[in-house]
Amino acid sequence: MRRLLRWSRLLPFLLGLALCGAALAAAPPLLELTATPAWKGWSRPGRASELDIRIRSDVATRATLEVSAGQQTLRAELELEAGRVLRLQLPVSATAGLAASATAAAASAPRREIAVALSESPVLGVGLASEERVRLEGFHSLALSADDLPRHASAYASVDALILDAPTLRALDPRQLAALLSHAAACGRIAVVNTDERLRRLLEGAGGCGGRALVSAPSLAEAQVQLSASLARSLPTAMSPGSVGELARPGHEVWNRVAVLLAVYVAIAALAWLFFTGWPVLLGVPALAAVVVLGTLHALPPPPQLLIWSEGDAGAPLARYQAWQRFPGLVRERQRVAVPPQLAGGAQPCDARQALRVDFDALRGRISFVEFDTRLFGQVSLCYAGSFPMARAPVAAMRADGALEVRNAGNTAWPAGRLLADGQVYGLPALAPAAQTTLAANSGQAAREPVLRLAATRTPPQGAVALWALELGGVAEVPAASQGWLLVTVAAP
Repeated sequence: MRRLLRWSRLLPFLLGLALCGAALAAAPPLLELTATPAWKGWSRPGRASELDIRIRSDVATRATLEVSAGQQTLRAELELEAGRVLRLQLPVSATAGLAASATAAAASAPRREIAVALSESPVLGVGLASEERVRLEGFHSLALSADDLPRHASAYASVDALILDAPTLRALDPRQLAALLSHAAACGRIAVVNTDERLRRLLEGAGGCGGRALVSAPSLAEAQVQLSASLARSLPTAMSPGSVGELARPGHEVWNRVAVLLAVYVAIAALAWLFFTGWPVLLGVPALAAVVVLGTLHALPPPPQLLIWSEGDAGAPLARYQAWQRFPGLVRERQRVAVPPQLAGGAQPCDARQALRVDFDALRGRISFVEFDTRLFGQVSLCYAGSFPMARAPVAAMRADGALEVRNAGNTAWPAGRLLADGQVYGLPALAPAAQTTLAANSGQAAREPVLRLAATRTPPQGAVALWALELGGVAEVPAASQGWLLVTVAAP
């Protein structure tokens, strides 16, 4: 009895503790969100940029992050730890109306409007440890720290030139350095000041366009002079994804399927009118045929198509690429497609007006899926850009009789391809390292195929290029109807 009396006295206290615990458990998480655009909030009209997102919760919870940029919405599912700030960088289009919001179970949704200033003048990014001011005629200069440089190579589209010193380069994290090297491979205008031999050789090895866009100087004043001279020299224009799309053969899959199904429908309706007189049959058969036609259209969607065009210089370790992926529409539906992982770092919609929802994998730091609406005879296109390792080093010299001596100066063999020089196309045999071959003067032909005509327009004056088909077997999740090419500028002996 005494023990029961003691427990009865403790019952109100225990009940109060239980109620307090329930109240604490039911309290919604408190989310804190900040979103900072790259390049101190500056960009150029129609360019890509990056958002630096920091999100924190007072309790462990799952949250959904959404970033809206015009017609596109980027979404990421996050696992938040209690009291710990999660930081991630998202590739976005530099457009008006940028906004970020985060939601969690029963939590209020913090929303941040993000202002991006669009410069009409070319933008010069200046990353110097010193307080020296840099001005380049006609450029809008931005003073940057190492942390201001992006982690996605696509964000370098916001600036037109860079000046970086050794302390800034050494302070870059691995993702920033990889993005900078990819930008250098894409012929980005970069001037480095008084940097060490290791970093200079790393950048020079990655530099595209024969290294003509990259300058190195012992002082800031000399770097400005060399950068101005570099800007005065024209470089090969980047291959636009829209131009890559012109290589696609005209797609008649949609037209052919619709034409066949319409012909079947008309035939069934005609047979019903010829052999039946009852109105139920005359009305029911065409209606049933229409259902079958619509079901067939839904069951047999046309395959997407991926085209990749890449370019590099003989002996360079990296090649730059642009790619174009088309999703032809057949019916009105919502479609969700996976983005090839090797291309996801530079994925973006080809048309900024196209409504898309993009799923971002926060754990891997890349785009994983895109969702969009399709329409009959309409199509959605995704564009990609970036770089990949390359090991091709063709060297060619013309003999007095007009024949071409071609040698593989690299360490790896190459497959059979084509060589273009002086408006002629030659068959290029497979060659082992250090092997060479002779292409007879009268063995060249005119460029008739679309891909060869395009390669001819990318051939330097008084120069030569080698063209190979890309082996896409190692690229995960690419459509079956995919094609790719690698164009390499041939070096002189």
